[in-house]
Amino acid sequence: MSDRPSRWPPPWLFLILILPGGVFGGFTMTPMPFLLSKAGVAVDQIARIGSLLYVPTIFYFFWAPIVDTKLRRRTWLVLTSFLSAGLLAAAVPLVGPKHLALFTALLFTAQFINVLVSSAQGGLMVTALAPAAQAKAAGWTQAGNLGGGALGGGITLWLLERVPLPAAAVATAAMMGVPSLAALTIREGRPAPTADFGDHLRKIGKELFAVLHSRRTLSGLLILAAPVGSGAALNLLPAVATHYGVGSEGVVWVNGMAGGLILALGSLLATLLPGDWDRRVTYAAAGFLNALASMILMMGDRPRIYFTGTVFYLLTTGFCYARFQALVLEVLGPGEHGTSTRYSLFLAAGNLPIAYVLWLDGIGFRHFGTHGLFGVDAGGNLLVFAIVGSAWMARRYRTRTE
Repeated sequence: MSDRPSRWPPPWLFLILILPGGVFGGFTMTPMPFLLSKAGVAVDQIARIGSLLYVPTIFYFFWAPIVDTKLRRRTWLVLTSFLSAGLLAAAVPLVGPKHLALFTALLFTAQFINVLVSSAQGGLMVTALAPAAQAKAAGWTQAGNLGGGALGGGITLWLLERVPLPAAAVATAAMMGVPSLAALTIREGRPAPTADFGDHLRKIGKELFAVLHSRRTLSGLLILAAPVGSGAALNLLPAVATHYGVGSEGVVWVNGMAGGLILALGSLLATLLPGDWDRRVTYAAAGFLNALASMILMMGDRPRIYFTGTVFYLLTTGFCYARFQALVLEVLGPGEHGTSTRYSLFLAAGNLPIAYVLWLDGIGFRHFGTHGLFGVDAGGNLLVFAIVGSAWMARRYRTRTE
């Protein structure tokens, strides 16, 4: 366990430390499909590649334990950032049908490595910051992840129009690698020695077993897996734009780079909350605000409704993501061997509500159109807010009457 310095690292430093992951994610979401399409690769093939690259983000907790052993987490963060950046730089010049298999293999390997940036960064948050500062660092982290993806993807696209492809690839790799060096400014002790990796895994398993037997952890995990704060409708907003009379230019503006920056702004707003506020309640309250955005989108079918509702939905989703991560940091529980592993596992749990709420949103749209889509999306948020809020009020009442 590292020392906890009073002034360093500050919570905002974690915005910089997550940039290697944010920039890589931004590349795979925007410049990569653009490059592949421009090179003549079919859309269905591009979709398959995108789906394949998403796999490591779901299952990376299986290999995250490596970050908790042998080297300091700050060292792992730098290594994984530069390794994945190098693989990306090697892959980009191969874009096109001729080398598609090698291109995909290089990017998949880069993604496999890059997800450990999140594991190392999360472990550093827990071990280098006091609990109140961790909540603020969660907001900065999401801002760096979302904003880094938007800005990184936008800068890469801008470079692709002005410099040769290899030069643009190297510049994108630099945007990934260089920020990770900030991790070296954090004081961190050596990891606890273990006889072998198997022994290390057993110790992580014991810590995880003990944590999962905590009522407080289990209640937190239930909220993390609940239909609140998922922002699932983000994936469908471009698809329903025509129902509001919005054309492609409007979609590109509000759902593209500008949308990513609005998400980042929502995450930064979460840093204004005091670090000692109840994270379950604030996460549920963030979901309530997100539900209000869905309600705006149910108020009509005009372009101004779409733009107003979408901007508010993006802003509140960024806020939700920051409070989600703050809650993850709270339910991790104590332990010196598997901090990064537990962080990766609980963070990956956040993909569950995104998946099933998106499915439910689709069902709502099939039966009742946009009103059904956003009604379902808002309903989950309101339900969880009511349950968590009622439990909090009941607890406060018991405390006052005792």
